Amino acid sequence: MSLPSSWRVGAAALLLTAPLALSGCSATTSGVPASLAAPVGNGSPIGGPTVDAGRDSLSTTTTFVGTVMTSGGFTLYRNTKDKAVPPTSSCLGTCTSTWSPIGGATQPTLDGVDATLIGTLVRPDGSKQLTVDGWPVYRYIKDMLPGTVNGQGVDGVWQAVGPDGKPLTKKAAPAAAPAAPKQAPAKAAPAKPPAAAPKVVAPPTKAPAAAPKPKPSVAPTVIPDRPGTSSTD
Repeated sequence: MSLPSSWRVGAAALLLTAPLALSGCSATTSGVPASLAAPVGNGSPIGGPTVDAGRDSLSTTTTFVGTVMTSGGFTLYRNTKDKAVPPTSSCLGTCTSTWSPIGGATQPTLDGVDATLIGTLVRPDGSKQLTVDGWPVYRYIKDMLPGTVNGQGVDGVWQAVGPDGKPLTKKAAPAAAPAAPKQAPAKAAPAKPPAAAPKVVAPPTKAPAAAPKPKPSVAPTVIPDRPGTSSTD
C-alpha cells in the first residue's frame, strides 16, 4: 500500500528538522563541549591549585644529624658552591642526575616551615627551582627512604637544610664494619716441668797425707864397768 505523495513530503520534512531540534536543545544545556565540562588536572578545575603532595609539600623531620627540612618526606640539601645573593645554582649537567633540583613551578604546601624562607630561581634551562633562605635546594639520589640523610657531608659541600633554612654541620656517621666473629680462646699447652739442674759432682778430695811418725829416740846403752876394770884401761 503506497502513501499519498503529500504524506511522503511531510515525513521527509520531519526527518530533516529533527537533528536541528536536538542540536538546539544541546546548545541550550551547556556552553562548552562535554570534553571540557569535567575538571582536569588531577581532579582540580583549570586554573586552580594543583599540588603534588608527594613532592611539593615541605615539612620537617628528626634525623640523627638533627631536624631537617623535607620535600615529600625526603631531606633537602644545599651546596656550599651555590650562591644565595643572587640565588644561583652550580649543580648543572650530570650533577642533577645525583642531586635533583626541587622544582618551583608550583607553590608548595607548608607544614611547620616559615613561608618567608621559600622562594624560587630560574635555572639556565629556564625551569624554576625552589630556594630556601635564598639557597637552591636538592634531593640526593641515595636517600632511598624518607628521613634518611645519606647526602650529609658528601664531597665536603653538601649539607642538609634545617627548619630555619640554615645548614646542618653534623657529619653522618660512617657505616660500622661488621664485627668479627668471636673465636674460642686457644687452649694453653700444658706447662713443661722445669728442667732439672745438672748435678754437680764434686771431685773427690784427697785426705791430707799423714805426717811421718817421729821415730822413737834410742837412749844410749851404758855398759857398767866390771869390777877391777876401768873403761879407761
